[in-house]
Amino acid sequence: MAVMSEYLWFVIVGAFVAFAFGWGNGANDLANGFATSVGSKTLTMGQAVLIAVVFDFLGAILLGRVVTSTIASGVADLNSFLGNPEVYAYGMICACTAGSFWLAVASRVGINVSGTHFIVGGIVAFSLIWDGKDAIIWAERDNSIDAFPYKGVISIVTSWILSPILAAAGSGLLFLALRTMVLRRKNAHRVAFWTLPPVVFFTVFVNMYFIFTKGAKKQMDKDGIHWSYSKTAWISAVIGAGAAVISAVTVVPFLYKKMNALFDSDGNRINMIEGVPGVSAGDEKPSKTVESDEKAPRSIGSKIWGVISHGWTQDIHDVVNTNQTVGDIHRHAEVFEPRVEYAFMYLQVFSAICVIFSHGAGEVGYAAGPMSIILQVYEDGMLTKNVQPKMWVVVFGGLALISGLATYGYHTMRTMGVKLVKITPTRGFCAELATAMVVMVASQYGLPQSGSLVIVGAIVGVGVVEGSQGVNWKQFGLQVVGWAFSTLVVGLTVAALFAQGLYAPSAIDSKAINEYKVEIAGINTAWYKEFNTTLQSYREASAAGALDRLPNATWTELNATLHKHAKAAKDLGDFKKYAAKKPSAYINSLNTLFALYQENSILTIGQNDVFNGSLTCNNNIIADIRNGTRTACVAPKLADPGTAFK
Repeated sequence: MAVMSEYLWFVIVGAFVAFAFGWGNGANDLANGFATSVGSKTLTMGQAVLIAVVFDFLGAILLGRVVTSTIASGVADLNSFLGNPEVYAYGMICACTAGSFWLAVASRVGINVSGTHFIVGGIVAFSLIWDGKDAIIWAERDNSIDAFPYKGVISIVTSWILSPILAAAGSGLLFLALRTMVLRRKNAHRVAFWTLPPVVFFTVFVNMYFIFTKGAKKQMDKDGIHWSYSKTAWISAVIGAGAAVISAVTVVPFLYKKMNALFDSDGNRINMIEGVPGVSAGDEKPSKTVESDEKAPRSIGSKIWGVISHGWTQDIHDVVNTNQTVGDIHRHAEVFEPRVEYAFMYLQVFSAICVIFSHGAGEVGYAAGPMSIILQVYEDGMLTKNVQPKMWVVVFGGLALISGLATYGYHTMRTMGVKLVKITPTRGFCAELATAMVVMVASQYGLPQSGSLVIVGAIVGVGVVEGSQGVNWKQFGLQVVGWAFSTLVVGLTVAALFAQGLYAPSAIDSKAINEYKVEIAGINTAWYKEFNTTLQSYREASAAGALDRLPNATWTELNATLHKHAKAAKDLGDFKKYAAKKPSAYINSLNTLFALYQENSILTIGQNDVFNGSLTCNNNIIADIRNGTRTACVAPKLADPGTAFK
């Protein structure tokens, strides 16, 4: 049974908002990862969704759970929430709610934002509301060998700044080298095919190395398999070399043969219908086909399918003809030999797989992380720094991402793949390869990064090589403003939601507090009653002057004091009189009771002559008191010693 079963609604609502947040990430961040491939027309929207289904899941399963643990505990100081783990879980619900809403808005208007910014900004916002600046890990020294020197907000902000810069530099250098050594050469189409095996080797080596050192390391350690970094690198290199050999033996000849069938010796596309440039046999009579489709009655099933498939049947390239700035960028971009671009289409598919694989390593964590924390609080009633998400939670996050990509990702793809820079297979390949490197390195070292910032940096890096006219700087400026503004808006939204819930009346807390009030009032009343019973039994002896330690005046004063505080304690249990009494009133009443017992009792622990049951006390009979008759000492019967302290 769950420890905090009263918060079952956290799990239900949390599942909805975590899925919605994952959906928003898919429509924005994941779509951003496919922008170069779809923007260059290397992949269709449907193919992009299919690749995401396979490789986004693989990245999430093999590497994603590591980043999930980091984002859950690397920003907020969990010590501030240990006494109230449900507050942290509620904060995560608020962060996902606000993040999913603003991700949907940003995707609708075509601005690429960052789910990483949103979840980190949300955690910072509700932590500040809860415990001020002390609840945030701003910068804390990390002595781990393979980690960033500092952990906390500073490491995340640093990664936001460095990752796009590194991606831009990497993609720019890659494209510059590719343009110099391959694209501008006379025999560029032949040289292009020679680049395929080395690129396959490099990308497979990088992916396998990070899988072995991060994603599969824990399972390997459990199985008793301990590889050094050098051994891991060697095995990864062997796998990469094998993939390169296979590509050289099978893929390259196949592509070269296919290229010769599609292009003539001058590099011009061979038309499928002789005498009709640019038209293939499949394009005959398009108007009749469209007309007949429009007139044909549509079944309910086809209408439903039309709604489902709407997202991946959109034309994202129409903006080239409708937007003057975008059209100018595309017309002024350098055009390379079509055969080279054709060869790099297949290289770009491979690099796109690497991007999506590494995307799954990073972005799935931001959908699975909040859900994992909510489940931990519900099931265990506690928070830990390392949250190991269950496999079904990772799959849950992956499904959310893919659904967002398939249904709403075309807006972001249009912006990043067409409007920002002219993307061709060669340019897209360089951007994707640089992106994969930066994202996977960040995942390897547990450093949260934003796939949005990385891919944008990589795309801009390729465009800058073309010169100042190669980038839509207005669109890029909107992206930068969108990053900063959206993070602020999400933080404020989370703060408002969290504060409203935090300071609003709570049925669960109110019932728990009332239980405490009733119990404390009941304990007070019982102890006062026991005290009063003893006091009343000695009333006659005190009045007769038989008790030197309890004369009549003292008895009378003590009796008045007792009744005064006993009545106050009893009234505290009556909510008709004191429903809104603060906890301090109950604590003060309990302290007063303890003070009365302290002033009129002695500790018998360690005493040889005075203890419960010893024949050293006197009873309340006046004659026995005056004769010095001793009787057994009796302790107050307030609790059973056999059960009270278990």
